[in-house]
Amino acid sequence: MHEKFSHGDENKINVYEAIAYCLGDIIGSGIFVSPTAILRHTGCVGLSLCVWIISAIIAVIGALVYVELGTKIRKSGCDFAYISHVGWHPLAVGFLWVSVTLTYPTILAIQTLTFGEYIVQGLHKLMCIEDAWRDALRRLIGFIALGVLVFINMFSLRNFAGRFQVAVTFSKLCVISIIICTGAYFIIFKGKTGIFDTAFTNSNTDLGSIMLGVYAGLFAYNGWDILNFGTEEIENPRRTLPIAALGGIGFSAIVYIAMNIAYFSVMTVDEFLVSDAVAVTFAEYTLGDFCYIVPFLIAFLLLGNLNTTIFGCSRYLLAGAKRNVAPTMVKCVHENSMSPRAAVLVEFFIAVLLSFMGDLDQLISYMSFAMWMQRTCSQVALLYMRFNDWPFPKDAFRTPIILPIIFLMISISLLVIPARKDPHIVIYGCSAVIAGLIIYFAFIYTDNRPSCLRSANGINSLLTLRKLLFSEWSVKVTQIILNVVPMDDEDGQLAIKS
Repeated sequence: MHEKFSHGDENKINVYEAIAYCLGDIIGSGIFVSPTAILRHTGCVGLSLCVWIISAIIAVIGALVYVELGTKIRKSGCDFAYISHVGWHPLAVGFLWVSVTLTYPTILAIQTLTFGEYIVQGLHKLMCIEDAWRDALRRLIGFIALGVLVFINMFSLRNFAGRFQVAVTFSKLCVISIIICTGAYFIIFKGKTGIFDTAFTNSNTDLGSIMLGVYAGLFAYNGWDILNFGTEEIENPRRTLPIAALGGIGFSAIVYIAMNIAYFSVMTVDEFLVSDAVAVTFAEYTLGDFCYIVPFLIAFLLLGNLNTTIFGCSRYLLAGAKRNVAPTMVKCVHENSMSPRAAVLVEFFIAVLLSFMGDLDQLISYMSFAMWMQRTCSQVALLYMRFNDWPFPKDAFRTPIILPIIFLMISISLLVIPARKDPHIVIYGCSAVIAGLIIYFAFIYTDNRPSCLRSANGINSLLTLRKLLFSEWSVKVTQIILNVVPMDDEDGQLAIKS
């Protein structure tokens, strides 16, 4: 006999915590560190600000589309849930494995090492740190911070990780306010408006360059879909998703534009372009001795991004396990807090391993291509369901049909533009997805495996590994070690033997 337990409302995040997650994921270290890509592609202040606005509008369209998907298909797992819903299981599983083994752990590893790097930079200003120790110290500090956040995410989302996210987001907004107010002071009281008198001088009106600027802007606004990864853990998704997503993007747009204006009030275009850390350069010009604390502030603010990434990637992996396309042990959660402890730990270990690889920035550019392929498939799935009148909850959010079509075209363009610039992105991105498809047929869809895989050498070893990963034994070991219980497939409930 099994007793059923569903997600308790006491463990679900409310609208304020949801907004904090959106803001925390959208507003990352980029606006503090190096927001130069858009200016480099546009050539002038005025056009760069226009691109920020255009990117925000496109992000709003994307957010509306994902709000519709999230309220129509109220399952955690974001794109995986939506692509699976229309029956495109091989594609969904292929993208899932790419995301949970490469894309999101790589993002987590980069954020972890970046956190450690800024702490080391801050310490180096106060004491001499030998170069031989810098990398080891950076990794040690980053792994400690990541470990603490992983521990927090082992407990109730609302009572621990959610409240932490609210606190970090509030702190982030305080730092942002200091920069914006400082810029306003220089504009209003010191008349630092000269750069705006020639705002459109040296504009680069080449459409390709402007599109690359928009591409960079969309990466700055990326994060509107973070809540879709854990829809089942959100109070009243129909109300919370649109408020959090649109509020997060709207506020982020205001912040990004205001901070760029603040930067330009003090720095010239040339100074802006050559600076490796715009916020640090700005602080050196305006805040005197206070500039020494800026690296520590940036590092602290990165904790919010780390927390949201842990939330997203663990829920994505959990969604796959609930559909039996990821190791069975991963769908074990803590009985009271509903925390997916096994999924959190798996993503943690993968991120640590990937952090010792070479050029992570290059890897993430390849995986970002796969991510936009995945989003494109989600838009096609939505349009397919819309045109075929699929049944959905009556209170589901519904956008005008033109918006999913526009966002689909934008998604396709975001695949074409970088592909023309660097064909290797297409090769490696598509190869990763194909590898995911091979995993699907080798481990998941074994009964109808293509003949090329049925006859492959070592298939018995694959089957043995599959039995191990999807066995009851692995579940029992996980239950004992992590004090968790397995969830039933897809329904988001616990099954506890009595």
